[in-house]
Amino acid sequence: MPRYRYKAKTIEGKAVRGTKEAAEPRYLLACLKEKGLYCYEYHIENMEQSFRPPVLRRKALPPFCKQLSAMLGAGVALSKALEVSHEATEDKALKEILLCLIEHIHKGMTLSEAMECMEGVFPNLLVYMVSTGESSGRLDEILGRMAEYYRREEELRGKVRIAMIYPVILLGVTIGAAIFMLTTVLPQFASMLEEQELPLLTCVMMGVSFSLRSHGALYCLLLLILLAMVMGALTMPYIRLRADRALFRLPIVGNLLRTIDTSRFSSAFAVLYGSGIGILEAIHTTGKVMGNSYVEQCLEEAGENLKKGEMLSQALKRLDLFHPVLISMVVAGEESGSLEEVLEDAGGYYEGEAARAIGQMIALLEPVMILVMALIVGSIVMAIMMPVFTMYTSML
Repeated sequence: MPRYRYKAKTIEGKAVRGTKEAAEPRYLLACLKEKGLYCYEYHIENMEQSFRPPVLRRKALPPFCKQLSAMLGAGVALSKALEVSHEATEDKALKEILLCLIEHIHKGMTLSEAMECMEGVFPNLLVYMVSTGESSGRLDEILGRMAEYYRREEELRGKVRIAMIYPVILLGVTIGAAIFMLTTVLPQFASMLEEQELPLLTCVMMGVSFSLRSHGALYCLLLLILLAMVMGALTMPYIRLRADRALFRLPIVGNLLRTIDTSRFSSAFAVLYGSGIGILEAIHTTGKVMGNSYVEQCLEEAGENLKKGEMLSQALKRLDLFHPVLISMVVAGEESGSLEEVLEDAGGYYEGEAARAIGQMIALLEPVMILVMALIVGSIVMAIMMPVFTMYTSML
């Protein structure tokens, strides 16, 4: 009988690890449930077979939150609402996740406890907001807010992805064409040009060609090692902080990041503050979900200044992080008592500004990349044609 190593949580949310023998995974899960343990990961010792909750795609979050909000707002019980969503969805991953949620709810868990139990499936912000909604009795309203928040997030991500498709394709074509010409086309002319005095450009290109053909695998390995080292370094908080800060200081990229983060801050803070969360907790939580360690550090500083009695507009202005127009809008919101509505409007406004900034950056980037492509491919073509023309003229 195989022995399973498992990770589970109690109803109170306490993490539990252990091992247990079971004939099949379903018997393991049933036995753990009898003990009040809810397993979210298991694997057979010394074997690769394992179970993890399926990954919930971010684009599935807006319809999930919106549908659940609508049914709860109409008075449908939570378990029934989840069952209806389970039957209606065609997303296989979401269907399995909903089934797990229904099972946990039937065992007496709240929705936030069930979400937290399924570690890594739901964003921490959503779990936190659901818990807040349960405490305040406004779960349907907060889920509606989260649906709109994730819709805006997904729209912004989609615009960035679409804008980057052409430059990435152009870069890939440039690199592919250069490698093909250096490793396939240029060597075919090498034998014809052996006895001829070659121009410096041709000598350089032939040297690069020979190096790529002889040590191409080594270069690929070194590139992978370098990428792994960079990715590993970026997991270190200090280096990640310096890298994020450096990006903000770049001329074009920095302005784009500032616009995107202004939009994300406005939307996230509006959702939190509008859900009844205190301004200090809202600014702290917003920093956690921004995905940028430099922005998070700046917002922590703003939180400290708020504790000293500063207004939100003063604390944000001191950071010199967001666009001045946002600061002016926050001042207006504080004076009129409509900070939540003002920040929601700011989020929508800067979402449009971010899309425009992305378009401007791509418009500047495209001719530069085309010029670089022309220089690289043109240099290789010139390296091939110069000695050919020389040989042809000497034969006349």
